[in-house]
Amino acid sequence: MHFGDSIFWRLLPLVHAGVFGATAVLGRIWIARTNRHDAVSFSREQSARDFVARCFYFWLPVIDGLFLAFYGLTGERGSVIANLLDNEFIRWIGVACMAIALIWVVCSQAAMGSAWRMGVDSRTPTELITKGPFALSRNPIYLGIRATILGQLLIVGSWPVFAIWAMSELLVQVQVRFEEEHMFRLHAQRYAEYCARVRRWL
Repeated sequence: MHFGDSIFWRLLPLVHAGVFGATAVLGRIWIARTNRHDAVSFSREQSARDFVARCFYFWLPVIDGLFLAFYGLTGERGSVIANLLDNEFIRWIGVACMAIALIWVVCSQAAMGSAWRMGVDSRTPTELITKGPFALSRNPIYLGIRATILGQLLIVGSWPVFAIWAMSELLVQVQVRFEEEHMFRLHAQRYAEYCARVRRWL
């Protein structure tokens, strides 16, 4: 039996995705509502910015969640990319990626406080956060999401998860640039100076 066929490895990515969604997304939306601001800042409009945000924040998690549920229930994960990914050591690296990413994202969202949004909020000015994880990365939450999907890829190791990872990498790169353009408009020279000090990722 391959490591990927055991109940532990089948259910771990699904359980992590549930915990990640509950703590890093639903919890923050609830906190935002108690602070009386709109945490979801993209709409059903047809602009490229809103389309990318919908794909990244809604469709990507739905597809990822459905696949992880299917894999967890059936053990079917599709063809493995390479034998290298079908061993326990690589999977434990994936576990470390996901665990560190969850803690990192929660700390990053705590540092954002009421400035946290999903998407670009052009209606409500937000402060420029430069402390905590933001002193190391301009986009620590997105960095944590990237590490999470990478962890899934290392654990499952199959072509469907590789496709999800590739799509998430494309979407996050575009989404980050939309948000950075907004921050330049909002904070001008302060944000330019921040960009000179801190890298986009690490």
